[in-house]
Parts: sequence; structure tokens; C-alpha cells
Amino acid sequence: MKKWIGAAAIVIILLLIADRFIFNDNNKEMKPIEKYEKLENASELPMGLNEGTRAPDFVLVDLNGKTVKLSDYIGKPVLLNFWATWCPPCKDEMPHMEKLYKKYKKDGFEILAVNVTTSEKDPKHVGQFVDEYKLTFPIPLDEKGAVFHDYAIIGYPTSFFIDSDGVIRRKVMGPVKEDELEKEILKLL
Repeated sequence: MKKWIGAAAIVIILLLIADRFIFNDNNKEMKPIEKYEKLENASELPMGLNEGTRAPDFVLVDLNGKTVKLSDYIGKPVLLNFWATWCPPCKDEMPHMEKLYKKYKKDGFEILAVNVTTSEKDPKHVGQFVDEYKLTFPIPLDEKGAVFHDYAIIGYPTSFFIDSDGVIRRKVMGPVKEDELEKEILKLL
């Protein structure tokens, strides 16, 4: 009986040690997020689609009939996201985008989620999607596919993390996980 109690005590101690040092994420050292370095010559950079170039401007109309012009967002960090309602990774990403938009909007962060309407079976699906996911950020509609073409989008979702000077700091083709999305936002702020 004493051996059994001793063995049980050792197992409990080992489990406590494992919980404290192996399974507990709170003990991991949090590395500070390194922000993107401010570029002194941002306005002189060429327009382009690569990281380190200025994002091409566009004018679209959102779901509410409001004109959305990318250059109107100079002075704010922006996540420019291209998506479609039928895209499974887009569906996975949207709740994270909404959550982080609400969290960082007070810091000036913006999301422009461009729906490539030419790829939709029915344009009405966009409004239904926005309602279903309770999205509050602007949803510009690329009804002619011009911005899709200008940004050379080859798959959904595609995201551009744009700093407050309009410079593309990161381009991601494919879905972005919530923690990676938040890290990029913090680097922009």
C-alpha cells in the first residue's frame, strides 16, 4: 500500500511539473513584435505588387453604395484582402478578420475586403455572406474584375498588409491564421 501511495505521489508530481513547464503556454517567453521600420522615402517608391512598393490605387463601390478609394486610407494601416463567398479558406479567415478589426480599429487599423464579384454565381450571395458572418469592415465590390486583374490575383484569399504610407509590407497568397494575422497587424501599428 505504501508503495502504491509513493508511486501515485511521484506521478502527481511529474504531472504537475509537466503541466507547469511543458503544457503551460504562459511560461513561454513572449517576444516583442518588431514593428515595420518607417520608410523615409515612401512617397518616392514605385507602385507595384511586391513587398516594399506602393500599393496601386483603386476606386470601387462597397455594399452600402459608398465609394472606396485605397488612397483615402493613407495614414492608416490596411489589410487589403481579396475573397469570394464560395471560397472555404475565405470563410475560415473572415471571423478572425472581424475579431481583429474590432480589436484594432480604435488604433486606426482598417480592413478592405474586396469581393471579386465576377467570380460569384450570384452577387446577392455577398450581402448574405456579410450578414451571416456579421462583418463590419468595408466590403468593396470588384464587379468588373479590374482590381482583381490589376493586383494579379491568382487565388483566394490573397492579402496585402499595407502600412500607413501605402507601402505593401507583406503579401500572403492563401489563408492567414489568426495569430499570424494579429502579428502582422501589430507590426503595422
